[in-house]
Amino acid sequence: MRRTALLTVALTTALSGLALGLNAPAGHAGDDDAKIEARVGSWGRNCKTAIADKFKAKSMADVEVTLSDSLRAGIDAGEISLADLKSSGLSYNYRVHHAPGKDPEGYCNTDGQGNVEEIINIHN
Repeated sequence: MRRTALLTVALTTALSGLALGLNAPAGHAGDDDAKIEARVGSWGRNCKTAIADKFKAKSMADVEVTLSDSLRAGIDAGEISLADLKSSGLSYNYRVHHAPGKDPEGYCNTDGQGNVEEIINIHN
């Protein structure tokens, strides 16, 4: 019981430090990381909406969109900057569940402004 309480306190303290930015590196790196993650989420929603429209998804819950593994690894490693995103955009993998026939899946690319440039279905 006591171990659980200590673990809870440690976890709460760590999460509080993250929320306050205490564990972020000095300078603008923390700001850029937040901006990158905001773009990843926002541009992913842009892809999800475009995919749902293109494939006539019954609901948004039927569309699964994830950032490509190589981009996620590069962002997590600090190898991809905010400037890189602004010049190259992002690429997401997607799958539409409960679609007639074979579930569409493939990738969705955005430009440096978050606009959807292409949606490719690998089953075509």
